Amino acid sequence: MIWAARLLLGAMFAIAATAKLADRPGTKRAAVAFGAPSVAAAYVGSAIVATEFGIAALLLTAPRYGALAALVALTGFSAAVSVHLTRGQRLECHCFGRLSQGQLGWPTLARNGCFATLAVFVAPNGQFGLLLTFFAIVLLGLWTGPAAYRRLKSPTTPGLALADRAGRTWTFDSLLEARKPLVLIFSQPGCGACDALLPEVAQWQQDGRVAVALISGGPANHTVPLELIDERRAWFAAYNITATPSAVLIDGDRKLTTARGTTAIRELVNRAEQTRFTRRGLLRNASVGLVSAGAVAACDSGSKHADTKALEVDGAWLCNQTFALCTTAPCVPSTTDPNISVCDCVVVNGYSIGFKPCPERNQSGNKVRSAFSTVNVNASFGVLHCPPGVTWANCLDVECEIDPHNPAVAKCQCLTVKTGESVTFGGGCDTATCTSTIWSAATTDLPAVAQYRKGMEQLGQPIVDLPRTCPAPK
Repeated sequence: MIWAARLLLGAMFAIAATAKLADRPGTKRAAVAFGAPSVAAAYVGSAIVATEFGIAALLLTAPRYGALAALVALTGFSAAVSVHLTRGQRLECHCFGRLSQGQLGWPTLARNGCFATLAVFVAPNGQFGLLLTFFAIVLLGLWTGPAAYRRLKSPTTPGLALADRAGRTWTFDSLLEARKPLVLIFSQPGCGACDALLPEVAQWQQDGRVAVALISGGPANHTVPLELIDERRAWFAAYNITATPSAVLIDGDRKLTTARGTTAIRELVNRAEQTRFTRRGLLRNASVGLVSAGAVAACDSGSKHADTKALEVDGAWLCNQTFALCTTAPCVPSTTDPNISVCDCVVVNGYSIGFKPCPERNQSGNKVRSAFSTVNVNASFGVLHCPPGVTWANCLDVECEIDPHNPAVAKCQCLTVKTGESVTFGGGCDTATCTSTIWSAATTDLPAVAQYRKGMEQLGQPIVDLPRTCPAPK
């Protein structure tokens, strides 16, 4: 029994270290989330990886000291998790790198308790075995029970059918015929962030490592191998998709995991590409007694992507959630309030900056707040400068209402401004539109942009540069 416990505990630490090493950006983000300074996060992550490899080696060569080191590491990590949980903070789980993305919770403490019990069993050379076995079984139930319950209660995938451009009808079952993890990517015509993701969608479909289907809310003639048109948005409703781009991963057990925003979708597809390898590895390891790999599966099975992350940056808040993006929005004067301009904005998911805290900007029904982001910026964008005295609309942090018939767009109640120079991403660099159209715009100092860049850098997220400045009129 001692050798089995040593092997199980050592394999768990080795797998955790290897997975973290393969996901350095995720490990860095996790270190920052736990309070490490962003400048030192990479070093903290490397130290954790080295510690876990060291514990795994000690469990093989000096089991007593290895078990004591494992107990200290597990206790310290559990204490840190407990502090954040008691504060109501649900941090992202990177215990096993990309193999266990999701939120930490109380089952995490039960899992650590299981492994700590093994360490206590190994350290005194197997004494108190019966008592510790009973305690481990109780903790194992607390660890895996919530995940098993969520799996049983997971929503049933709808039996709906959609047609592709060639007229072939696809159902959920036909999409799963390839016996691969299935990723449904939801898009809308006119969604800039969706269009920017299309080349990667086409590449994922051509690679064939994962079954990927693009579900579009209307005809858009996207150049991807498999696009299904859902004009009634039945699949959108079935999977509770309220903004685009979003994606749903369905594994072999028909368990659903949702991602919102381009960054989260890329991570989800990357995770799906590893799913088959991971499951085979678990079965193979289980057959030779390395059941510690079950820790990876259990952590993974109970996880969901954290839909909302919050970071305060110099008085502004960087949030990862649904928001209205108005950087190119045309507006019209309100018919009821002369101080308001009603702007046609797009609804997207991803990181955005604003001066209201993230909870206040959370989507509530069909209500959502506007914020700034470069998530949809592409080469066709330009920064248009409009002269003083031209009417423009300030849409930052205002309330918007999502169109019930097209969840990709929203009407935002923006503040009408008639003084000062303004800049907008709209207008296509045509200065004549400064006076012919009320644009959603900002003052020339671009409030919140500096905080946006700083926050994205702290989180290790890619930063899209601002559009080019439009040439001055001749």
